[in-house]
Amino acid sequence: MSAIILDTETTDTESPQVIELAYIQMQAPVSRDSDILVRRRFRPSKPISLGAMATHHIIPADLVDEPEWPGRWDLPEGVQYLVGHNIDFDWHAIGSPNVKRICTLALARSVWPEIDSHRLSALMYYLYPHRMARELVREAHSAAADVMLCLRVLSALWDAVGSPDSWEKLWEISEQARVPKVISFGKYAGTPIADLRRCDPDYVRWLLSGKCDIVNNDPYLQKALTA
Repeated sequence: MSAIILDTETTDTESPQVIELAYIQMQAPVSRDSDILVRRRFRPSKPISLGAMATHHIIPADLVDEPEWPGRWDLPEGVQYLVGHNIDFDWHAIGSPNVKRICTLALARSVWPEIDSHRLSALMYYLYPHRMARELVREAHSAAADVMLCLRVLSALWDAVGSPDSWEKLWEISEQARVPKVISFGKYAGTPIADLRRCDPDYVRWLLSGKCDIVNNDPYLQKALTA
């Protein structure tokens, strides 16, 4: 079984088209002998938003000679796990393939709850001496650079969660990390979900009734509320 660490840069966040993707294919968790980095660029059929350009600095003129984004991207053969920072966004952007997702953002929030930011660049400053981190993040927000940063974060997380010996075990840990422990919205924002289930079960039943879009769109929140 193999996995890829993936990052994409897109036209926008609402209905994104991929304009750049990069990945590293790995046979074993945090292998130091992973395959080489692969990068692809695509020409979108819609404008790139100003906010997106301000993040990744890819402009339409950079993509004139690239192939048109086909609407989805097929994973390399044999890949069963997709790894990334907020991986659901990239998974959705490439066409939501049938593959298990390991989210380094969720893992970082679970393993290091005390730090004030879990962005990839912030994690570099947490994990490395500041001068080294500054050099590492100079190219952040290009897909290729972010894949390499994610690999560094994954290596630290792998050690922190007990060095699981398979992608499947790491995926199981990631799945648990994705289940929220605190409600993040509404009148009980900031309340531990376990406390909320005890103190206001009627509100929990309403959240699960199908009338709350936030809950409807988040299977991990649904799991937390029904635990």
